[in-house]
Amino acid sequence: MAPQVIGIEENKLLLNNFAEDLISWHKKNGRHNLPWQIKISPYKVWISEIMLQQTQVKTVLPYYKKFLIKYPSIKSLSNSKLDDLLELWTGLGYYRRAENIYKTSQILKNKYNYIFPKTYEDILDLPGIGKSTAGAILSIAYNKKYPILDGNVKRVIKRYFAITGKEDNVNNLWDISESILPTNNNNIFTQSIMDLGALVCVKKNPLCNECPVNKKCKSLKFNLTDKIPEKKQKLVKKHVNLYLLLIQKYENEKFVLMKKNPSNGIWANLWNLPSFNGVNEYKKFLLSNNISGTSSQYDYIEHNLSHLKLKIDIIKVELKKCTEVDNYCWKNIYDKIGSSKPIMMIIDKLKREQK
Repeated sequence: MAPQVIGIEENKLLLNNFAEDLISWHKKNGRHNLPWQIKISPYKVWISEIMLQQTQVKTVLPYYKKFLIKYPSIKSLSNSKLDDLLELWTGLGYYRRAENIYKTSQILKNKYNYIFPKTYEDILDLPGIGKSTAGAILSIAYNKKYPILDGNVKRVIKRYFAITGKEDNVNNLWDISESILPTNNNNIFTQSIMDLGALVCVKKNPLCNECPVNKKCKSLKFNLTDKIPEKKQKLVKKHVNLYLLLIQKYENEKFVLMKKNPSNGIWANLWNLPSFNGVNEYKKFLLSNNISGTSSQYDYIEHNLSHLKLKIDIIKVELKKCTEVDNYCWKNIYDKIGSSKPIMMIIDKLKREQK
């Protein structure tokens, strides 16, 4: 028997005690010791929510802890340099998030006197903050009645209400997310539904027997938990070959030729080695800049981005003389810089070799 996909009005029975059951379950089974849950503040929630965008908790934890040690407050963050922040972010990916955190810190400094705003409109106006992140900050940090719609919450809603087809659209999901909010304890409810999606209503093999709302779950009733959410077509990543030139300064190998990437493209605004898509390109670069020396394969790295699979050849050029190159500069490998994970891997290897 297939479920009848119906709207919120017809699903009033499903809403009865939903929030209460979830909150009761969370008290015993939810996560209570994540670092952003201890001495909750808008600042902590904001940083955690940005880091958790498209990134799992276990990946975020070590970065979050280092971040809060270095930047324990809005004031300390706003007085930092973007390069320092990007250096700390290296390996976490989606570096635009770090840039948005930095931009927001400057707004909090100049417009709000280091105090995080309390209204939905003001928070939504900050760089890198969408409806769900704003809702999470307002509900968790300020206990205000605002919905969220991250990946975990979407999955819970879609399964519980058996949402498919035309009903599976973002506007409908937002309406439902708002309709299930309790009158009180929105801070606990938000964490409860996020934990339900993360711990029980997981993507594969959900633990339905442990679910506090399984008696009314329509997907479970109609045996659709493996079919909802409907599977999206898997993204086929484009394979890209890159050649990075490792050029160390003549007679001082602590310095490497680098430049900052433009604000668009991969690794935007991060420090990078001379980068090319083909052998002829990097050879032309060497020739046009009068860079002479012996070239050899130094390393090979495969690196995955959300939409690309990079195959990176690192070519080391042994300089015979010191040279200067327009738009590039010599960077000390021991300086703190914001760069991609592959670049940091190369720099770390150089450091080990120089010990």
